[in-house]
Amino acid sequence: MTSRNDEDDNGFAEWGGYMAAKKAKLVEQYEQQASSSKKQSDILTGVAIYVNGYTSPSAEELKILMSAHGGVYHTYQMPKTTHIVASILPNAKVKQLGSVPIVKATWISDSIAAGALLDHRKYLLYTGHDDKQPKLDCVRPKTLTAADPGFLSEFYNNSRLHLISTLGAEYKQLVNQLREKSNGVYPGRERLRTLPRGLAPSERVVMHIDMDCFFVSVGLRSRPQLRGRPVAVTHGRGTPINRPQASVECENELVKKYFPNENFEDVDSHGSMAEVASCSYEARQCGVRNGMLLGNALKICSDLKTIPYDFEGYREVSTALYKTIAEYTLDIEAVSCDEMYVDVTPILAAANITVEDWATHIRKEVIAVTGCPCSAGFGANRLQARLANKRAKPAGQFYLRPDDVETYMAQVSLSDLPGVGSATVAKLTKMGLHKCGDLQTVSRGQIQAELGNKIGQTVADLANGIDHKPLNFHHERKSVSADVNYGIRFKDKTEASNFLQSLSAEVCARLKDVGMR
Repeated sequence: MTSRNDEDDNGFAEWGGYMAAKKAKLVEQYEQQASSSKKQSDILTGVAIYVNGYTSPSAEELKILMSAHGGVYHTYQMPKTTHIVASILPNAKVKQLGSVPIVKATWISDSIAAGALLDHRKYLLYTGHDDKQPKLDCVRPKTLTAADPGFLSEFYNNSRLHLISTLGAEYKQLVNQLREKSNGVYPGRERLRTLPRGLAPSERVVMHIDMDCFFVSVGLRSRPQLRGRPVAVTHGRGTPINRPQASVECENELVKKYFPNENFEDVDSHGSMAEVASCSYEARQCGVRNGMLLGNALKICSDLKTIPYDFEGYREVSTALYKTIAEYTLDIEAVSCDEMYVDVTPILAAANITVEDWATHIRKEVIAVTGCPCSAGFGANRLQARLANKRAKPAGQFYLRPDDVETYMAQVSLSDLPGVGSATVAKLTKMGLHKCGDLQTVSRGQIQAELGNKIGQTVADLANGIDHKPLNFHHERKSVSADVNYGIRFKDKTEASNFLQSLSAEVCARLKDVGMR
């Protein structure tokens, strides 16, 4: 039997080469930035740190400090890493990190303040020494704007939207690479031999697998004490702020004036303006929603616990998810860092197992490998699989059988159909149509007369569970871009020109990363 750790069988050796090249490139970029920045001392010479998780000072602050004082900052743990900086780590994670000393971030800041490299043993994370970390008094970087040289690095290192788009593109590229290098051997299928034999469906089966509350689930791996409680991932901590009341009232009036049809929340003069990126199901039961301002979320859920982003953790779990599925098949359409479509028809037929047995098996394996729950929906096409997953959540599975499609679709709201926008839904609502079942009773001619021939035909098909769009196993990247939607403040044309040059260099680097010109 092929070893599960033998990654050559399904092309993951190529992925390892890709990651090695990426790590080398990040080191090179750091060295270039360090050489161009002003050096203040050699206190940290010989020290190379890797920051794991949330710390204070933050990873970006530590990166700047290491550069200014002769040290080295590693984005990933590497053989030359001398110390790991962390605030809290579970025992399993500590074992994975090996014998490299794990220290608190204050070792760096205290050494700089003392003007000499202090004994790191006094700052070991697990020595019982738990003094509160003092504020950094030296070289604490200010909040950067687009006019500052290091702005792009700080922005992209702390942007969840950038992370999501970057990881989505990376895993689409990964699937392409794996398919090109595959020899057709899938070691995971050997493990299916232990499942009971059943009758595999004769029709095609598409799986939509999606991690549940992805950002929250990753953050709870190291915070098990928060499981079952309302939790939100956000940059903020809920600290009250003070904004002029007149300014807040003016802002709320302008929002209502220019966006009369949008249900935006009123801004609170004292509530945190940080955005809730992801929240647990317990928080959702209290009324908290993704995208809500943290200040407003705390009003309706006073017990809401906030946790910071864990960008490296998201990448780790995403890679484990794709790696797990790729051990069974490469008929994968990567959607994002935590979501994909998979044609599981060949798997079911080869192993002669039912959809339910496969779903239970793969979900347990994903949870065991990633430490995070997932849900899986199954149907004859991508539409049916996606809508089935809505019923499966959270942490469940559901197979929409061919005989049940018409009945199931009849209860689906038209607004839940993918690709059907608010303008189309508004037109259908005027016709007295709210659910797919309502639309199923109307002739296609009537729908096309209201929406147009093409859109009318598409909506009518979707309402009946018909989706002609095939799964895309061979993703072709058509564009590479870089954008910034924060901190754009220029005093003159020179600053604007310098920023555009930096942004152009970022696009160039991304083109090289994906092998495009």
